[in-house]
Amino acid sequence: MSRKSFYILDGHAQIFRAYYAPFRDLTSPTGEPTKATYVFTKMLLNLIDLRKPDYLAMVIDSGEQKVFRKEIFPAYKANRKSPPDDFRPQAGRILRIVADAGVPLFVKPGFEADDLIATMADRLAEREFDVFMVSKDKDLRQLVTDHIVMYDVQADEVLDAGGILAKCGYTPAQSVEVQTLMGDATDNVPGIPGVGEKIAVKLIEKYGSADALLDHLDELTPKLRENVVANADKLKLSRQLVTLRRDVPFEFDPDACRFTGLDAAGLRGHLEELGFTNLLKRLGPAPTPDLPRPSPNAPSPASGAPRPSSVFSESLFGGPPAAASAPRPSGAGDADDADAPPPASVPLATGESCDYRLIATETDFADFLVALQSRPRFAFDTETRSLGAVSSPLVGMSFSWAAGTGFYVPVDGPEGSSHLSREQVLRDLKPLLEDEAIQKVGHNIKYDLLAMRQAGVTLRGIALDSMIAMFLLDAGRIQYGMDSLARDLLGFQKIPTVDLLGKGKNQITMDRVELARLAAYAAEDADITWRLCEQLGPKLDQSPALRRLHDDIERPLIAVLADMEHNGIAVDPDILRAQGEVLGERIELLRAKVIEAAGTDFNPDSPKQLGEVLFDKLKLRVVKRNKTGPSTDVMVLEALAAEHPVPRLILEYRSLVKLKNTYLDSLGDSVNPATGRIHTSFNQTGAATGRLSSSDPNLQNIPIRTDEGRRIRLAFVPGDRANNVLLTLDYSQVELRVLAHFTREPALVAAFEADEDIHRTVAAEVFGVPVDEVTRDQRGQAKTINFGIIYGVSAFGLARRIEGMSVAAAGDLIAAYNRRFPTIAGFLDNCVRQARDLGYVQTILGRRRPIPNIDSGVISVRNGAERMAINSVVQGSAADLIKLAMLDVHRRLAHENPNCKMLLQVHDELVFETPAATVEADAEIVRQEMIAAGAKIGLTIPLKVEAGWGKNWQEVK
Repeated sequence: MSRKSFYILDGHAQIFRAYYAPFRDLTSPTGEPTKATYVFTKMLLNLIDLRKPDYLAMVIDSGEQKVFRKEIFPAYKANRKSPPDDFRPQAGRILRIVADAGVPLFVKPGFEADDLIATMADRLAEREFDVFMVSKDKDLRQLVTDHIVMYDVQADEVLDAGGILAKCGYTPAQSVEVQTLMGDATDNVPGIPGVGEKIAVKLIEKYGSADALLDHLDELTPKLRENVVANADKLKLSRQLVTLRRDVPFEFDPDACRFTGLDAAGLRGHLEELGFTNLLKRLGPAPTPDLPRPSPNAPSPASGAPRPSSVFSESLFGGPPAAASAPRPSGAGDADDADAPPPASVPLATGESCDYRLIATETDFADFLVALQSRPRFAFDTETRSLGAVSSPLVGMSFSWAAGTGFYVPVDGPEGSSHLSREQVLRDLKPLLEDEAIQKVGHNIKYDLLAMRQAGVTLRGIALDSMIAMFLLDAGRIQYGMDSLARDLLGFQKIPTVDLLGKGKNQITMDRVELARLAAYAAEDADITWRLCEQLGPKLDQSPALRRLHDDIERPLIAVLADMEHNGIAVDPDILRAQGEVLGERIELLRAKVIEAAGTDFNPDSPKQLGEVLFDKLKLRVVKRNKTGPSTDVMVLEALAAEHPVPRLILEYRSLVKLKNTYLDSLGDSVNPATGRIHTSFNQTGAATGRLSSSDPNLQNIPIRTDEGRRIRLAFVPGDRANNVLLTLDYSQVELRVLAHFTREPALVAAFEADEDIHRTVAAEVFGVPVDEVTRDQRGQAKTINFGIIYGVSAFGLARRIEGMSVAAAGDLIAAYNRRFPTIAGFLDNCVRQARDLGYVQTILGRRRPIPNIDSGVISVRNGAERMAINSVVQGSAADLIKLAMLDVHRRLAHENPNCKMLLQVHDELVFETPAATVEADAEIVRQEMIAAGAKIGLTIPLKVEAGWGKNWQEVK
């Protein structure tokens, strides 16, 4: 039976941590202090989003004086100071929020929260739970075992036994002895004077226990020996005080803590009252006005279970924890927190003291132009009327070449505003912007390049993009937006865009913003861009490989991607419409079949109703549960498909509905009416492996595994259908070839060099049969494992991929594969070892990806990190390869046939539109450059590129 996750919040510690977090003070509309309340509530929401707990509870101190440790030692915690005046109301509010949100609260008079946590954790671990103690409290380290760990939600880090040993130098089992020697000045726990953590660790490592020191007094230094002798009688007391009780007598039913989601109604009342507008957004749509809503001060029952006793007394919190400064709260850097800007490593600055200037008169523009002409390098940013640089008119440009300064030159503005003409500004700035010798730095400068292209200017001389530089330096970040980097790297709080444009029905466009306000905003963008580039450029220089990756691959790729986005790809709306109608008819027929097979009328789109049909009416087995009951996800339906027709039909029904909704019904909305084409955006920071991603819309995920999915590609056509065709070229089995390069596995190398069927060759090796006797099933299994190996596939994962195969059989297949190809297994181990040693893995061109949790004590988390390490090396190297190929193809076509235009990149495939008369020659040019790219990056395995062309995207395949 798989173990469920049980998260126990150390309430006392988390509330103090929120209060002392480096975060600006907040108050509610009524004047209530809310900084700690906001930070804590956001932490709770982040914990749920990040970890998706199966069970959740919070434990708090009783706060009364009759704690058993005070009875043992009256001076225990006697020197704790009273908390500040604004702490108590926030602590009380937090407790009400937790209770009203449906999270069970536990408290036991006479005991501290840590004792309850210890008791609960011991019981839960015995009952097949994996326990996560949400706390950084050092006292809890003694509880850590294989199934009990500490979890820091702010850093999203798990601390297991190995982590404690690495971080602290002692094991959980030695924790009590170390603390016994150290004592704790904050809690008034006596120890041995002069013995801090380092000395205590050394002594316990050498002698085993605190009491053992008394048997080795002659081996201690004179001063230490004196202190040990003088305080020997206190060792027993200290040990009692620091040892957590695991036998607290209290009723605790784990089922009462089963987490099925927060009580949104109970939580919403608090968030609305406190003005936490962005946290409200995370709850989803508000209930209809006529529905009753619980009062923020009235506890509401936890969903699905009786609630344990909750305590709301403000007297529970008698003083701050030992650490007066807490790490920054989880979610710092989130761009959506307009109502509560997250903290930075230094107090947040703003642009109020900066020199930002509006350039709107002839005199100012003349002076500005002279200054700009003298600059060999400057930051550049644009403002446009709306998002979508391909078609949005230019509103203005901003510049900076020194921190704290910026200039905004408008070419559009509100009616009646005074500014220079678009024609004059662009005429005078164009020579500078198009001068390759003058360096321009930007943030997501591809957008500015496209915006200027629409204005008739070709931006040249791009030297650095701070968004891409940050991505290369830390591919593990969640956000690379300017606001996020300004906070995290510069401690600077930018003007929120919503302050200028508003939101909802009252939102305006940039050309309607008053020029003085827009100047401050736009000049600030240029200023921050300049500062970021000045900081990140030297950091890139510290790693020659990353600097080369930026200068030789990522930076020049910006212009290539901008060209592709400008080109777009044509779509025939009539074909989309016709396919949508046909698919709609098929969906209705399938819906009828589902209902007929179920023997009852129900809504197949409702997971709740489907669950009732599958498990209550049809009595099918429950494969797994989620927070609302038995799951009906894809894995469950696949597992049940052989047992009854309904799951199989639902799978087919869902796949067709998704195709229709995602593509046939919506792709037409993405067609630019001015060009008749879809202009997707290609993102260089969208995938941590280095792969490009596509958005608005995503054209990389158009399915090709089913006939219905493949037919969607029929709608993608040449813009000039009379004269042009679509041309595609893609690498054949490129990731397997990269794997062969890294491993030098003789069988793989020989097969690729001889251009053999690699899957048939591997099947022959694994199953021990001649190549010409390999069956279709054997080849299919070999293909599955070949590609699975790249992703670190497990026996369970392989069994899911191969129909009818058990986990045991899949394990045997993987074992046979590893025996036959030992160098591959060795390579996979090396990837994991590199991740452990360095904290990251790197590709063939030195691209780095951080691998967190590689030493996690949670097996599933650790296994996931190991798979990430393996995949990142292989897939990332393939991404390096095709990016280099795109640069070379783009460069060569510009010289030899500019009419052949690159439109799309779909991982290993490139799509072009080209004249039918030159398609064979163009295909050969692209093929040559794609193959040559392998040699340029040092790939030792021959590459194979397959080409095709036709009147639509599907036909070429």
